[in-house]
Amino acid sequence: MNRQIIVNNTYGEKRIAILEDRKLVELHVMHSEEGSCLSNIYSGIIRRVLPGMQSAFVEFGGTRTGFIHANDLKLNITYEEFQKNLESDDDEIEEQDGETTAETPVEPHKRTDITEYAKEGNRILVQVVKEPIGQKGAKLTTHISLAGRYCVLLPTITHIGVSRRINDREKRDELKEFGQKVLKKGYGIILRTLAAETDLKTIEKEVVFLIKKWLSIQNTFQKGKGTALIEPALDPMLDFVQNTGMDELSEIVVDNKNDEKAVRDYFAFYGENPDDKVKFYDLPYPIFDYYSIEPEVTKLVKKKIWLKSGGFLIVEQTEALTVIDVNTGKFVGKGDLESTVVKTNCEAAEEIAYHLRLRNLAGIIVVDFIDMRNQANKKKVIAKLEKELEKDPAKCTVFYFTRLGLIQITRKRTTESNISSLTEPCPYCSGNGIIRSRETVTFQIFREIKKHVKLYGSRVVTVKAHPETIFALEQKYSDELDKLKKELKISVNTESDNSLHRESFSVDGK
Repeated sequence: MNRQIIVNNTYGEKRIAILEDRKLVELHVMHSEEGSCLSNIYSGIIRRVLPGMQSAFVEFGGTRTGFIHANDLKLNITYEEFQKNLESDDDEIEEQDGETTAETPVEPHKRTDITEYAKEGNRILVQVVKEPIGQKGAKLTTHISLAGRYCVLLPTITHIGVSRRINDREKRDELKEFGQKVLKKGYGIILRTLAAETDLKTIEKEVVFLIKKWLSIQNTFQKGKGTALIEPALDPMLDFVQNTGMDELSEIVVDNKNDEKAVRDYFAFYGENPDDKVKFYDLPYPIFDYYSIEPEVTKLVKKKIWLKSGGFLIVEQTEALTVIDVNTGKFVGKGDLESTVVKTNCEAAEEIAYHLRLRNLAGIIVVDFIDMRNQANKKKVIAKLEKELEKDPAKCTVFYFTRLGLIQITRKRTTESNISSLTEPCPYCSGNGIIRSRETVTFQIFREIKKHVKLYGSRVVTVKAHPETIFALEQKYSDELDKLKKELKISVNTESDNSLHRESFSVDGK
């Protein structure tokens, strides 16, 4: 795989595009006025303890309070419990106007009583493991993890882990032995996949750096008061570099001198030559235009996705889930109906997996594939979908067809989707996607005139509305308006006002 990282920095907005074999597979957009808080470490204060939910709300400096579960406050926790807490997506709670609600009932943790670990007003050191999404606050934990290129330091968890992707038994044993030395110092450690590509001296250098960072974090926390940002997360640009092997990374191209320096310094820390990988872009064309990324960004917000065969997908996103509908469209096939449907569904499966990653769609995804009768064909589509989802760095789980012929997918959510970050609800329709038709508004005006005349005895009525509504009133429904005037024995004056919403109008009488 040939991976390119293209970074566009424009006065307040940073966009990071990940290209694999010159195809855009990920896009990440950050705005300076908002900023990402994922993996940031904060000094927080517990504001509300909820024994019934086994959770607490923590003020940490964000726009709203974050929430933390009892297991994320426990002093002695296993790595398995830590992982389970990170991966749980169905127990998020939110606080609005002093009230607490839950998306789904949260089963109380029987072995952990939050009142043993949390009291209102307590100051705690927390890390953000999931950003605020929609109306939900950030998800927090007291079990800090500090990630490096070759390892992850776990200061509060005694655990040694070696990436499953390292298959060399001798290398695994060597890394486990190194992990034992770190464990004796009182720290847990996870050796990442890239640890197999370097020597122990480099890993040891990184561990020393991470331990020093942890001691500095503790020192800053102990000296501080109130809520504060203690340690910001690694720049997302560097995070992508950190998670990419040098053999896979063909180049990282930036259009900002500060970004270039940051990347070069990062490579220098690990003793790697940045000249072959890091490139500064200074051509007159915008960097995303030069790499043909901008047209792909434009397509991200569209609901309809065309398939090569002529079929298409319709993507509808809500806060709780995403629904994807598969249609044959223009594709009629050359064989029987079942083979045409299977081919369309397999092509759709590939495109769905690609767009889940590209659009950063997460949570629950429901896919309505075209109906298939043959069970072997259903398994073929499932296998295709699972194979394509293996390319996604986020954890995905696929469930077999339901009785209604739907496939359910869960994808780990840590940040907002790209659609949410690139768009905002339409101020005209308030995010509904539809408004009342001219006809509906016209008939409502008829009813309002009738009510006004009967209540106030008006003989002259003035209707003020949007020009399109006035046109429908005077032209399309002129006969109905004349009948109304004749029945009520009134005269009706109309006034067009471009500043009015299509659904808004006023009826006044004399």
